[in-house]
Amino acid sequence: MTEFIKTLGPWQGIAMTVTTFVGTGLMVLPAMSVTEAGDFAFYSWLITVLIIVPIAIVFALLGSRFPSSGGASHYIGQAFGETAEKAVGWLFLSILLVGPGVAIKVCAYYLAIVLNVSGEWVLSLSILTIIGLLLFGIVGIQTSAKIQTLIAIVMIMAVLLLASQGDIISSTETIHTPLSIPEWQQALSAVSVVFWCFLGIEVMAHMGAEFKNPARDFPIAMLGGITLVVLTYLTLVLLISWHHTYGSEMKDSQSIAILVEKLMGLTASKWFSAGAFLISFANTAIYILGFGRMVHALSNKNAMPSYFKKLNKYGSPGRSVVLVCIICLFSTLTTELLNFELYWMIEMTNGTFLVIYSLATIASLKLFKGKLKILSYLSLISCLVIAFQIGLGMLFAAAAVTLAYFWEHFQATKLTSTSINAKL
Repeated sequence: MTEFIKTLGPWQGIAMTVTTFVGTGLMVLPAMSVTEAGDFAFYSWLITVLIIVPIAIVFALLGSRFPSSGGASHYIGQAFGETAEKAVGWLFLSILLVGPGVAIKVCAYYLAIVLNVSGEWVLSLSILTIIGLLLFGIVGIQTSAKIQTLIAIVMIMAVLLLASQGDIISSTETIHTPLSIPEWQQALSAVSVVFWCFLGIEVMAHMGAEFKNPARDFPIAMLGGITLVVLTYLTLVLLISWHHTYGSEMKDSQSIAILVEKLMGLTASKWFSAGAFLISFANTAIYILGFGRMVHALSNKNAMPSYFKKLNKYGSPGRSVVLVCIICLFSTLTTELLNFELYWMIEMTNGTFLVIYSLATIASLKLFKGKLKILSYLSLISCLVIAFQIGLGMLFAAAAVTLAYFWEHFQATKLTSTSINAKL
């Protein structure tokens, strides 16, 4: 069977969108945005939503009009050729150097609260988390969709509880409207971090082929899900700002646990931190397994050694997962040695995804006809605005996409030369 079974409706699609966007970011992004933008953090989120809407619509249209399990890489391949499509695969893989490190560190920060140890133990706890991820990845997660759905439900229920306990109505007093240019610049300064919340648009594009009525249901699922996600994040932004549980990397990473302690006491905070660790760990494990499958897929396409083609007795790409965890360990140790801030790692990850979104948007200019091209241009402008806010963080993405493209171009040239020589 080569065709996906069309089983998704709008409500299932909304649920999938929420589970895609609600993850470890919920533990850290609200506080980081308040630390960065101060009294204007609420507007930082609104601005980011306005910027992201054209990108989301373009992906929704791509997913509904050109449904494919290949998602973003498929659209880019259609516009720029197979070399570019394969290069995007490598670009996704390059995120391993910075992206998972953020989630692993968040896990470590919450584990530190559970074990009642200081921040000096974060590196050791990060390594312990990677070992746990390795074991889970080797066994495989057969019910990842159910786990993700459970994660989203638990997180949203926890946010609703905090809203009821934390006087959400009074917290709206923290909303300040930017009036001057410097104030608007301060609000815009957090966009480069808030953008992390919306990483996953390209994952939803992969789902286009599985909707019963893609043209109708896919846009509803994408935009409806994003609305619920934004409301959840904004609730935490208000509560964290009102109760002042932000200000440093460690405090931002543990902000919700500190908030719980203020509202419900130390015991509740300990239990919440244990739950936050398990939720973050499960979410990260799913993505680690996803990266492992990506390595396995590249191996099947002969883009990586055949050693990684083999599945273990659990049906999991165990060898690929080992490689992924080794890269995560290398990344964790290197970023700690170089004293990289969590903020920088998030920006570098965002920059890499932004390049993929920009390429997909440019591809849509070739795939769309008529007035739909206007949406493509708006999406491209949105990508440029976010890239400007990320600034130097885009250098990692630029280096990764350049190396990926030239590597695949070299491989394609080598293959062509071999084919010609064989004919001669």
